[in-house]
Amino acid sequence: MKFAGRFIDLLGQQMYGGPVPAVAELIANAWDADADRVEVKIPKNLAKKGSKIVVRDYGRGMTFTEINDFYLSIGYERRHRGEKTPRGRPVMGRKGIGKLAGFGIAEDIVVRSVKQGHVVELTLNYRELRSRETLSGFEITPDVDRPSNEETGVCVTYKRLKLKRPINITEFRKSMARRFALQSEQMAITINDAPLTKETLDFEYREPAKVGSWHKETIKGAGTVQYWFGFLRNPISEPELRGISVFARGRLAQVTPFFFNLSGGIDGQVGLEYLTGQVRADFLDETEDCIATDRQRVNWQFERAKKLEHWGQTKIKQLCADWKKRRTQRNLESFRHDYSDLFERIEGLPRQEQEDVTLALDKISSLERIDRAEFQVIAQSLVAGVERESVKKVIRRINATKEEALDELLVAVREWDVISAVSTAEVIIGRVEIIKKFDGLIDARIREKASKTQIDMQSFIKDYPWLLGHQYESLKPGDFHHEHGIDRWIRDELLKADKELPTKEKGDARRFDLLCIKNEWQIVILELMRPGERADYDHLMRLILYVTKVSQAVNDRGTTSDFRGKSVQGLLIADKRDNTINAIIEKHKDVIEAVTWKGLFELVSARYREFFDILREKAPDDPRMKGLIQFR
Repeated sequence: MKFAGRFIDLLGQQMYGGPVPAVAELIANAWDADADRVEVKIPKNLAKKGSKIVVRDYGRGMTFTEINDFYLSIGYERRHRGEKTPRGRPVMGRKGIGKLAGFGIAEDIVVRSVKQGHVVELTLNYRELRSRETLSGFEITPDVDRPSNEETGVCVTYKRLKLKRPINITEFRKSMARRFALQSEQMAITINDAPLTKETLDFEYREPAKVGSWHKETIKGAGTVQYWFGFLRNPISEPELRGISVFARGRLAQVTPFFFNLSGGIDGQVGLEYLTGQVRADFLDETEDCIATDRQRVNWQFERAKKLEHWGQTKIKQLCADWKKRRTQRNLESFRHDYSDLFERIEGLPRQEQEDVTLALDKISSLERIDRAEFQVIAQSLVAGVERESVKKVIRRINATKEEALDELLVAVREWDVISAVSTAEVIIGRVEIIKKFDGLIDARIREKASKTQIDMQSFIKDYPWLLGHQYESLKPGDFHHEHGIDRWIRDELLKADKELPTKEKGDARRFDLLCIKNEWQIVILELMRPGERADYDHLMRLILYVTKVSQAVNDRGTTSDFRGKSVQGLLIADKRDNTINAIIEKHKDVIEAVTWKGLFELVSARYREFFDILREKAPDDPRMKGLIQFR
């Protein structure tokens, strides 16, 4: 059996993607070398000539012989030398391929090891290894092999980096901290001279309650686990933080988001959007190796892993059910306080209606997804709906007014005007709250498209099309076509499977974000980018392609009555545009328009707040309007 140079791709470049897993492998090696500290240097500017990533540990180091016998032996089982290090640490390494992780981000891996007063340095070159027909017996000549008084340890340098994007140091630190369940006193890790520490989380609830503490439990047929689970106060948007991280021997074995493979609905399912936690299950990496080769997931087909999976599912179901109970009680207490400002109006209702409204508000507060702003709007509307019986009284007063009683008629009409203004203001307040949420999503840089359980910008625009401008006021969510392949949509919706486009033709499978019939003469195709991201050439050209294809289908082939004779417009929503993108948009300005997310927010916010201010002036002293102003 022989191994070709392409073996390096399969076990290095293609298995480990990005700087975090590549550096994590070196930190794991440092742990197994009993290092008391590890220093990581990340370049701030990848474009700078000679930029490199350096990881230096102060462990036992390797001699020339150990490098040959162990380090350069691909697939060497580290635990043949014992399950624990000389200092008693449980050994992390097992598969013997982590040394190749660096080839995912660098052309050269330079290894410099100091032990027993001697230094050995060698370079592993990706292209040299990759080009060989076989790696059997491949020899590397050391660059350095001499006595030295340097401090014992190993320094690995990733040179000639392949990375195209700058490394976000903040995100790098977060990701690295989440990959190890280690304490700083066990092994100190610094990144660009700053200590790596666990992040501070804003818990609504944690089990066990004390931050830093763990529960311990024995799973029959599997082994002992340590764990903590917590619900944050706000939904978790970062995939690496959301869900449960599973560790074996202090090292990540299952990436997040992960919920022990739960499927189907559970009581308090919304709680999954707030849940984070960690589980230590060393038995996954002891007598049998239950962890996949890339160390990104557990192989849940193993019997011990199945036991852990069942335990985790049971825990999460109970945690989410308890979360729902706590949230319901908390909402009830909080919202009762919030609608205390409505008591003056509620107390003005007949007794039975008072009881009905109060009971309804208590029940609404128990909804899982209800937030304070939404509850305030609903509470206002419910009370106002009951009050609106007064409209009938106003009509009767107007009808009963004699022609000569002008003052009395004016009072009645004035009352009607106030009721009308309050009613309209309620709608505006509701929209203002939605606009606030829209601004929050923009600031949080919510993705343009996410899984069904998470909110995204495409769905939010589809649900509230009036955010795009007053021209879209009449549209409903059902008026939008969402995430369709362009050629298939033309065939199925626009042409109704016209014979000129054969149904067997595969066509262009690329999908537009949103498409709507804006009015009786115009179709609009929307291309959305994540807030904060720069508009790129691919997205813009894709939008131009969509507009061109639909226009040609409308004009050249004839369509159903819903589309016949309509013009087609493209709308790009993206926050940043360079001069090239602006030039292309200008060239196609007849059919393409571009706006920023903040621009949309500012326009719609100004329009509705101005409208509300006009309505408020109609009855500034009326208690119903005052109530709305307080909730604004």
